[in-house]
Parts: sequence; structure tokens; C-alpha cells
Amino acid sequence: STNATRPGFTPSESAVGPALRHIIKNAPGRVFVASFSSHIHRLQQICDASVAVGRKVVVTGRSMLTNTKVARELGYLNIADDDIVDAYDIDRVPDEKIVVMCTGSQGEPLSALARMANGEHKSLSIHESDTVIISATPVPGNEKSVQAIVNALSKIGCDIYDKNRALVHVSGHGSSEELKLMLAMAQPR
Repeated sequence: STNATRPGFTPSESAVGPALRHIIKNAPGRVFVASFSSHIHRLQQICDASVAVGRKVVVTGRSMLTNTKVARELGYLNIADDDIVDAYDIDRVPDEKIVVMCTGSQGEPLSALARMANGEHKSLSIHESDTVIISATPVPGNEKSVQAIVNALSKIGCDIYDKNRALVHVSGHGSSEELKLMLAMAQPR
């Protein structure tokens, strides 16, 4: 198992919400949050934090657009239409009232975050006054790609958060104590 050698227990996913809300609330400009587009509960926490502090949500990245649309249609992602803004209409909303949910948490070179970090996105750009949250852990093998995006963002001068700076991500994998409990209950042979 991924966290078999990690001691203790994996924190609950619900622990991420307050940290996201704190960062989003206190960010001076726009906030960009890169996450797995399939992690609907994390996306809900981002939306909840954004709406709670009076920010509108912009969604960008092919899989993020697809997954948020499907999750909303199925009732798994709850956010009012009034709280979502199209990326092309972002200029109509003050910077301090925007949160962008985007793809790119794994350093994919054609992802929305990579394109924005490199100044190549068709409708969005990241500025020095913005905050970027990488709400994921790099999958083994993706570390260099993620670091390349962090380096590009650092050159812009924006504020960057990842799991090493704040509780913006917890693993979905059980740590050693949870695995021990599972083995004790299941008693495999």
C-alpha cells in the first residue's frame, strides 16, 4: 500500500477544508487551486470555501470542466450557477473575488496550470499578487514536472501553497495504523 511505511493515521479529508478557506479568505488577489479533477469532495471543499468568503469560481482545464459539469448534473458537486463565472468573463469580477479551479496538480505540460505558469493559457494568466494552491501530492515520477511548474510560478512571484506549507492535501491512502486495523478485522491468510 502507498502509505504502508508511513507511521500513524492519515488525516481526514475534512481537515483540508478549513485550511483552504483560510488561504482563500486571506489571499489579496485571485486564487488558483490545482487538484485532481476526479476528486469531487476536494472540489466541493474548494467551492464551499470560495462561496463562504464571497468569491466566484472559475473552472478551467478540459478534465476539470468535464468532471465538474458531470458531478453537478448528478448532484455530487453543489454550487449555484450564480457562483460560477466563465473564464472569458473573469475581467468583470474583481481579482479578490475569484477562485480558479484548474488541472495541473501533477505537472502535466499541457494542463491549465502549466499553461498559465508559462503565460500560454488562452484566457487566464497568473500575476504576482495571486495565490496558487497545489492541492495534491505528486505521483511518483511526476516530481520533476511539478517542480518545473512551481519554478515557473516562483519566477512570476505569486504566493504558492502545497502540502508542505499548509494542510491543503491529505492522502487517500491509509497509513500503517489503519492498515493494521484493517488486517486485524479482515484476518487474511
